[in-house]
Order: sequence, then structure tokens, then C-alpha cells
Amino acid sequence: MEIKELNKGKEAYRQMSECCDQLVASGNWQRVGKSDIRLFLDMYVQSLLLKLVMAGGTPDRSMLTYIATVPSRDILQIGKATPEQALHIGFKNRSFAEGTPLLLRCCQAMDDKDGTESAQKFVDGLSRLLYAAAEVDGDLDGKELQFITAYAGALRTFLMTRAAGRHAGKQEQIPMDVPGSKTGSVNKKEESAKKPEPEEKTADELVAELDSLIGLTQVKKEVHTLINLIKVRKMREEHGLKVMDMSFHMVFTGNPGTGKTTVARLVAKIYKQLGFLSQGQLIETDRSGLVAGYVGQTAGKVTEVVNSAIGGILFIDEAYALARKGMDNDFGHEAIDTLVKLMEDHRDDLVVIVAGYTDLMHDFLTSNPGLISRFNKYIDFPDYTDDELMGILGMNANKQGYIVSEDAQQVIRGMLRGMTISDRMDFGNARGMRNTLEKLVQEQANRLAVTEGDITREMLQELTEADARAALYGEQESDGVQAETLVQGAGNVQTETTVQTDTVQTETPPTIETTTSEEPDVCQ
Repeated sequence: MEIKELNKGKEAYRQMSECCDQLVASGNWQRVGKSDIRLFLDMYVQSLLLKLVMAGGTPDRSMLTYIATVPSRDILQIGKATPEQALHIGFKNRSFAEGTPLLLRCCQAMDDKDGTESAQKFVDGLSRLLYAAAEVDGDLDGKELQFITAYAGALRTFLMTRAAGRHAGKQEQIPMDVPGSKTGSVNKKEESAKKPEPEEKTADELVAELDSLIGLTQVKKEVHTLINLIKVRKMREEHGLKVMDMSFHMVFTGNPGTGKTTVARLVAKIYKQLGFLSQGQLIETDRSGLVAGYVGQTAGKVTEVVNSAIGGILFIDEAYALARKGMDNDFGHEAIDTLVKLMEDHRDDLVVIVAGYTDLMHDFLTSNPGLISRFNKYIDFPDYTDDELMGILGMNANKQGYIVSEDAQQVIRGMLRGMTISDRMDFGNARGMRNTLEKLVQEQANRLAVTEGDITREMLQELTEADARAALYGEQESDGVQAETLVQGAGNVQTETTVQTDTVQTETPPTIETTTSEEPDVCQ
């Protein structure tokens, strides 16, 4: 391990520990308990670094040395553990590094009360710590980068939503519909928006359609709040009362396939029915639809796209691509500057929604001093749970006249449970389930094409366990036992993990468990 990487990690840890010292001095930490704050920090740092390792594979000795040495104490005894034991420890303590950490929430509470800036300092130190760890082996690979981007980005979104006066909530499970797919180029999107609806749905019907989407409970809650606000504003106008001047531009953050485009389409139609937007069209675009290749052309291109969206919603997917850094002759920032002006000029009859990965959207919103102030609504789209993904699969299958058998569902659930964090990101949530269904249908066709005898209606509808094994594992029916063994083996690994973790982690202070279970709500 390079000494400079270890020093980078220690410097980042020092920055985070300074925030802890500030918490203690302010009295905010005493509000949540009497635990040793440094011990709490060390537990969090080591758990998080182990989670980074789990995303990339098995740690080598240099990585274990880094995890054991960077904090002030080797609280999880990583220095004494083998690589396999370290993974077991990380698995047991994974919840410690999930969600918004208590230390960050306490820093944010202190900042709100005292006007300090410790929360941003904490996140910056954390990002530096993770990047230094990822470079310990001399190579920052794709899985490590994806983990850091997703995790640090989620914390930055937390800071942004707090700044906007909002908190992101936890998702619940509501089994029904699924988001649709993203369309192609801006020209095709404009073409599609111009096609009239055969029968225009009422606002209540559109809201019911929104509510029927699978998962996205907090997203629905946020949209309902906006709908209620618009309804009451209209009532005040009808009674001759003043209406507060507000911006309805929004930021959608989240991974691909989580329903951002689908919700944007429904919001556009609902706004139209409520009389908030005059046309209700949704114009979808991205960097390629806004940025030109020559000086002086980008502003005109942005203006043209914005003008086509007036009266409706302009949805800019992967908006962070406009703020690319380190590129010569790039006109993305010209597009942003033009967009900021046009958003203000047409705020009475235009809503702009920008969407993209959580971490990268922070870079986009801070790329122009006037940009972040134009958005006062931040909605995070969480990844779907396994149950929700299975609901999406079943709903899509039913729409196409297929039935996924119980045995096939178990095979697919086994595939989902076996995914790493990086696999999840590549899978694409709802899009991944749609692709899975297509693979099942293909394998069913291969199976039925060589089936002797009559093919019944029921056989044409059913997607079987054999189809699932062939689609996901490349196995034929005769190889089914091998796949079953693999799935069962995954369960055995988890059981073994728990046993070995309990054996290694014998000196962890019991006060930490009390802290993590009882303290979180205090600092929100």
C-alpha cells in the first residue's frame, strides 16, 4: 500500500473527526446519548469501508491495513481478521453504513441551529476517505466508483433537500403498476407530444394512475403535496386572495429505471387538468438536444427546445452531462446559462424537471450560481425492493398475456438476492425486469418450438422454471439441479457469515447497538 494513500485517508478522517469535536463542543452530541463520539465515528468509518470492499470483491492485506489504520481505533479488529472474516464483519455491520448516518444528521442539525457548515465538511471528508481507499490497490475500478458515486451522492442529496426545507422519506410497498421506458431523441419526443390523446383523462383518473404505480410511496406523497398546493392556490385566486409567488421547477434524483420519466409524464397531464399549465405536454430531452457543436448555436438550440415546452413540462434527463468538467470547446455551460434565464422568463407557464444520478446532479446544480435557486423541490426515486421488482415482472407479464409460475419466480428471486450493489446499478430496476421478461419469453419460445404434441393455450401463457433457469443461468432442464445448488449455496454463505462474524467481533462495545437503534430521530 502506498503511504500517500494512507495519509490521504488519515487526513480525510481528521476532517470528519473535527466535525465530531465541533458537535461535542456545541452540545448537540449530548442530546443523543453519552456514547464516545470517536468510537461511534470509528465504527461507522470501518463499516462503510468494508461495504466499499464488498462492492468490489474480496479485500487484500493492504486494504485491510488501510481500514484498520485510518481510524483512531481498530474497533472492528480488522487488523486481526482474514479477508473472509473481514467480509463477514462487514456483512454483520452493513446496517451501520446504510441510510443517512447519524453523525451527518447531527451536523446538519447543528448547522441549522448555529449557522455552521459542518455537514458539508463531513461529506467532503467522507468522499475523500472513500476515494483514497479505492486507490489503495492502485486501481479505482468501475464497481468501486459506482459505489462511491451512489453513496456520497445520496448524502449530498440529503444536504440539498434539507437546504430546500424538505426531507426524503422511506419507501413502502404498494403493488400495482410500473414505469414505462424512456423515449428516443428530442425530435421524436416532440413528435409524440404533439399527438392528441384519444380520450383525455380527468385529473382524478391521472392521480389514480399515479397512485397505482409500484412502490415510490414518498414520491407519490411529494407529488400529492404539489397537487394540493396548486388546488388551494386556484381557490385563493377565485376568492381574490393573494397567491405566493413560487417556483415549481423540480429535481428528480435516482438510478435508472426508477420511474422518473413516467412520473414526469403524469405530472404534466395532471397540471394541465388542474389548469396550472395551459398545454400539458411533456418535452423530453438531454444534452444532445440542447448543446450544439459550434460557437453561438447552443443558445438558439436551447431556446427552441424551451419554446416547444412552454405550456407544459421540459424534462431534461441526465442533466449533469451539461456540466462536464475538463473538456475543451464544450458548450454545456452555455446551455445552462441560457436555460437559467429562460426558466425565469417563462416561470408562469413552464415547469422544468432535471433528472439524473444523485451524486452527479449535485455537480450540475452548483455549476451556475443562479441554477440551484431556481429549484425548490427535490424528489428522490429509491431503488425498488425485491418484492416490488417481482410485482413489476408479474404486472408486465400479465399485460402481455403471460403468467410467471411460482417456481420461475423463486429462480428470479434467487438471482435478485445474489446481486451485488454494482450488479443492482447495472440491472436498471424496472428496466432490468422488463429485460428479464423478454429473456423468459425467448426461452419459452425455444422450449415450445421443440416440444412434441399439441401446444395448449395454457402452455403458451406459462413461463416456467425451465425458462427462468435458461434465461438467467444459461441452463437447460437437465442442468436444473446445478442451479438449485447454486441458489441454496448463496443462502448457506449468509448463514456461515453470521456465525463467523459473531466469533470475530467479540470486543465491540454494546453501547453502540443502543446508539444506532435509539438515536437517529433526535438529530433530524
